[in-house]
Amino acid sequence: MQSILDFQLQQTISRIEQRMASYEEIARGIQGLFAATDDLQRGDFTTYVQALQLGADFAGLQAIELTRLVPIDKADDFVRQMRLGGHPDFHIWPEGQRPVYTPITQIEPTVRRNPQMLGFDPYTEAPRRQAMDQARESGQITLSGKIFNALQPPGDLEPGFLLVLPIFPQGAPRDSVQDRRQNTIGWILTLFRMNDLMASLYGDGLEGIVTEIFDGVQPSDATRLFPSNAQVPPISERRLSSSEFVVIAGHTWTVSVSGTPTFASLFGKDKSALVALAGLGIGALLTLVSWQMATAQMRAQRIAETMTRELKESEECWKFALEGAGDGVWDWHIMTGDLRYSERWREILGHDEHDRRSGLERWISRIHPDDLKAERASLQACLAGTTPIYLSEHRIRWTDGNWRWMSVRGMVVSRDGDGIAQRMIGTISDISERRATEERIRHMAQHDPLTNLPNRILFSDRLHLAIARAKRDRQMIALMFVDLDKFKPVNDIHGHDVGDLLLREVSSRMRRSIRNSDTVARIGGDEFVVLLPSPCSREDAFQVAEKLRQAIGHPYDVAGRLITISSSIGIAVFPEDGGDALTLSKNADDAMYRAKQAGRDKVEFYRGNVESPPPAG
Repeated sequence: MQSILDFQLQQTISRIEQRMASYEEIARGIQGLFAATDDLQRGDFTTYVQALQLGADFAGLQAIELTRLVPIDKADDFVRQMRLGGHPDFHIWPEGQRPVYTPITQIEPTVRRNPQMLGFDPYTEAPRRQAMDQARESGQITLSGKIFNALQPPGDLEPGFLLVLPIFPQGAPRDSVQDRRQNTIGWILTLFRMNDLMASLYGDGLEGIVTEIFDGVQPSDATRLFPSNAQVPPISERRLSSSEFVVIAGHTWTVSVSGTPTFASLFGKDKSALVALAGLGIGALLTLVSWQMATAQMRAQRIAETMTRELKESEECWKFALEGAGDGVWDWHIMTGDLRYSERWREILGHDEHDRRSGLERWISRIHPDDLKAERASLQACLAGTTPIYLSEHRIRWTDGNWRWMSVRGMVVSRDGDGIAQRMIGTISDISERRATEERIRHMAQHDPLTNLPNRILFSDRLHLAIARAKRDRQMIALMFVDLDKFKPVNDIHGHDVGDLLLREVSSRMRRSIRNSDTVARIGGDEFVVLLPSPCSREDAFQVAEKLRQAIGHPYDVAGRLITISSSIGIAVFPEDGGDALTLSKNADDAMYRAKQAGRDKVEFYRGNVESPPPAG
């Protein structure tokens, strides 16, 4: 029975860790959204959150909030600005004088009671304040302690938590704690309801097993974040349970599973139920290799001893347990090279009757070449005893020829008198779906949803990197601002759907007109930027700009309509037209306006201190 509880515990922890990893990616994506601007009220925030299309996979996420750090002497002006900016009833609450305020200035999605949270100062509540301080000082994502929604009525309190990230001004230093304290201008707070989160990922468990999550390392009614069953026995009366610490974003939770009398009664039923539970128990023993807590070294040794003893008791039971495990399970006798594995493992490696190589050789042969070096290092570190757990995420070539991401875990369960590893067991899990979700979120945070070109955030990163390399190598780079001439009439005459199709086709032509090392990005409605990294000359820049202008100028067949449009292109060259990204961007923009002033459909270089003309549209 204890083995079954241990197995259920590890399943729950794995689900929590995978889901929280996705949430952290969302928060980092929002932080990146503001990495290139100091304006915390930009509509891009709303657009970004809507583009995420958060559905059932992200249940439990109640709100994504932006806060602003406001000193007491600027609070009145800040409130006036918020009211003028479209929130006539905005006020900071709870009321009272404090050295600083951190009111919520924007919240998404704007559903249920979320809009009522505008103006709330999370710094007034200790768990929120502690997480905000920790995030500011570390510069990293931080998980808060147990909190409640400030708008929930006293009789309807649902526990939750926050993921917190600090926001810094563009270009502000953040290398030291002092830098981060001085330069923090706000926070991103992602608010969760614990019950909704667990309901979305917990899945079907065994009858009579209940799950609890506690804030911190001391389980109690006061620290309980999640009761999975109303009939949870009192903590002091537990006789059969399993628990483990899990660290999420620097904060510790205690996850516990307990058996009720209903669970115990399962062992009094017919033998088929007992056989099934016994198989699950052996599976649980094997799955325990995924335990990740650094403090578990002695505990892991005891588990290994128990595991070895149980496996030796019944070869048939061992085989049944392997077949019953959801993921691939393997048992490697290192000195003989004998590798035994479950049917799922066989599916992953593929079965070839003519392949006489050992299972280990076939496994290694299927690892992606780019991942092989790190994979070998991780395995050797565990075999040598440097690390207690072998943990690796790498790509394996599937039987259909495609690459899929795998999480492989293992542990040495037997060493000889000299400490040489003799036997190792572990699991292999397909994490391709999780990796794809993470990549999707990362891509959406960095790309324009209409054209799939890099957006302002990704382009800014590449521009800063190109400037740094050009400074180091004493070389030149070119930055272009490209604006479509008279694009608005296209939308007015033909409609926005046609305008969107035209923008996609323009983007496609621009992409085909540049080198693979160059970058074209969309930064606004009909505004594009192009980066030519080093090596680059003024002549190169002009040739590329002319190629772009001509490509854009060819007629388009859009939804059965023949449309012709031109472009005005401005060029600024590093280092002579600007030594940093901001100056270079401003001067490229100035050159683009000169091209419009000169009659449009032209290419212009930045011309130094000559006064800039007004925009010509």
